Amino acid sequence: MSKKIYIIDGYNFLYRVFYAIPPFSLKDGTPVNAVFGMAKILLALHREDKPDYLIFTLDSRSKARLDLYPEYKGTRDRMPDNLKIQESIIMEMLHIMGIKHLKVDGFEADDIIGTLVTELKKDKENNIFILSWDKDLYQFIDENVAIYDTMKHKVYHVAEAREKFAVDPRYIVDYLAICGDTSDNIPGIPGFGPKKAESLINQYGSLENIYQNLEDMSGKTREILELNREIAFLSKQLATIDISVPLQGFSLDEHIFAGRDFITPEVIDFFTTYDFRSLLPKEHVQTKDFSSLNLKQISITEIGQIHVCFDILKKNKKISIATYGERFALFGGTLYFWDDHIYTFETKTINMKDLWQEILSGKYEVIGYDLKKDLERIEAYVQNGSNEIATGQLWLF
Repeated sequence: MSKKIYIIDGYNFLYRVFYAIPPFSLKDGTPVNAVFGMAKILLALHREDKPDYLIFTLDSRSKARLDLYPEYKGTRDRMPDNLKIQESIIMEMLHIMGIKHLKVDGFEADDIIGTLVTELKKDKENNIFILSWDKDLYQFIDENVAIYDTMKHKVYHVAEAREKFAVDPRYIVDYLAICGDTSDNIPGIPGFGPKKAESLINQYGSLENIYQNLEDMSGKTREILELNREIAFLSKQLATIDISVPLQGFSLDEHIFAGRDFITPEVIDFFTTYDFRSLLPKEHVQTKDFSSLNLKQISITEIGQIHVCFDILKKNKKISIATYGERFALFGGTLYFWDDHIYTFETKTINMKDLWQEILSGKYEVIGYDLKKDLERIEAYVQNGSNEIATGQLWLF
């Protein structure tokens, strides 16, 4: 029976999520954008992709590569403080969600992934997807192994990998040996870039075969290859993933993902603690009516009330908004101008295009809980023919 297996390159994934989602924090200042992003992706994978198994791998420092080349990954900055703070929270969340991670001292996540893939792909019923953006891992693409870019929703099989690198996936290691990889500080051959790597590999194949055919090459290319033989093969060693990581006791059944209850009471408590209300089932979202906030509610149903909002906005210079609807459809919401009134509206009742254009003119401080979604809805509502909205200070809570 066919099995769908997702293998996540943990830290590679965390960095991507951290930089993809605008920073936001809890009331005590704890940054949580990466935690939220990771939670949202895992929920989406469970709800939409439904892999049978999900394996979350983590890096350790590669002793073998550092012994071989002390400058390996030497150009990388240390983990940003705002991500480091979230690391332990994410590990706690994985534990609460029942997602086990794999980490082996002395081996990178790439090596763990390579070892897993090499073993699991022997069963042709296994459809394996590697969730990572590391070029190194393209070397494992095969008939039942693919790279899955979740941000672009693009899957790279053999054909897509050939299109991306212009070489067959089995030559990715040779490709990196020639043109190098700045992300891992793999030097490559000086002066040889991707185009040269493509040309040499598509003509001769592997790095070893390239060097066996030096006599067929022109003077300059041959000279550079001869001068850099040692660094070329060192680079290939650095790019070659270890597929013999000791994974004693590994059992695929410990990583079952589909078909189990994912929103447990513990997960709900976690989301509630970190105020991830948009991730909670509706029945678990605690709401308050406006009377409990000592605010007088006013429903905007006529043009005169919009003029009142204009006047208050220009006086107070800031507004809090909350909308509801679909991604590109605004149905209604609330406006709060930091006084003792709360204004509600429904788009089927009143046209507020002029007010929204003023609010988003860049003159005012605009505050919201899920402001990105609010702005997408408002932009579609205003329909100004542009994908860009001029906003003042936007704070996400």
